[in-house]
This record gives sequence, C-alpha cells and structure tokens, in this order.
Amino acid sequence: MSLRLSRLFVLGLLLAGATSCNTVNLATDLEITEVQSGWFDAGIDKDTGWNHLVPSISFRLKNKSSRSIVGVQLTVSIWLDGDDGEKASKVVRGIGGEGLAPGAETEPIVVRTEWGYNLEGPRASLFENSGFRDGTAKIFGQRAGRIVRLGEYKLERKVIYASQGTHHP
Repeated sequence: MSLRLSRLFVLGLLLAGATSCNTVNLATDLEITEVQSGWFDAGIDKDTGWNHLVPSISFRLKNKSSRSIVGVQLTVSIWLDGDDGEKASKVVRGIGGEGLAPGAETEPIVVRTEWGYNLEGPRASLFENSGFRDGTAKIFGQRAGRIVRLGEYKLERKVIYASQGTHHP
C-alpha cells in the first residue's frame, strides 16, 4: 500500500471513529440512578475547633442506549440556596476508557468537594445553625467536547459519617 493510500485509510478510520463518537447523546443515553446526598462529617476543623461538613452526593450512571459509552467526565457543582453562582465544584471520571455496556451501571460514584461549612455546636443541631444554607448538586457530563446537564439534586439535611460506607472524601 502506498504512503498516500495509508494516510487516506488512517484518515478514514479517524473520521469514522469521530462520527460514531457523535452518535452518543449523554442527555438521553445516560441516566443517574441510586442518588444519595447529604453533608459528610469531615471531622473537626483544626483552626476553629468546629465541625467541618462538606457536601456529599453518590450515584450511579446507567447506560440506556444500545451501544457502549466511553470516556465521560463529570462536573458536580454545588449551589447554595439564594446564590447566583456555584459555591464549589469537583471534576471526576464518570466512565473510563473501558466503557459502559448497554444496560450496565457504574459502581457508585461519590463526590465530595473541598469546600464545606465549619459550624459550632452539636452535630444533631448543625442544620439549625444560622450560618447553614441548603444546597443543590448539579451534575454535568462531558464527552467529545460537549457538556450536558445530567441532573440536579437537593442535598439532604443529614450528616453522613465515614462509618456509613466505604467511601472516603
């Protein structure tokens, strides 16, 4: 095969791959399932001596399409009630290079931001603290340069302790 034909062959394969990548629509092909949210007990803040709570959300991604989905990055943004912009966000891998088969679900994806509240008082009454505001987690998926909103979930008013699972911040 000549060098020119080889280059055309490789170019054709790349174009075919790019076309098949674009057939995935994250907004319709992925579903967020098994959502659990709350505020993770990150211990005592060493500077203030107060309880440190960070937003926490866990979920699975389910492939609703008839083809494997590969390479999805997620951004989880935390918005506090009454704010016009996000308070914190974290970027995590949603689906790696191994792909997610049709009908399959990922293992639980746990996301906790670095930002959180430092609140004084017993843990049982932290949500009544005047410095606390409720929040929402907004989940966005990105693949092949396209970003789509996958879901929005109110953070539950519950404290999640490290002993309640094997997930860590």
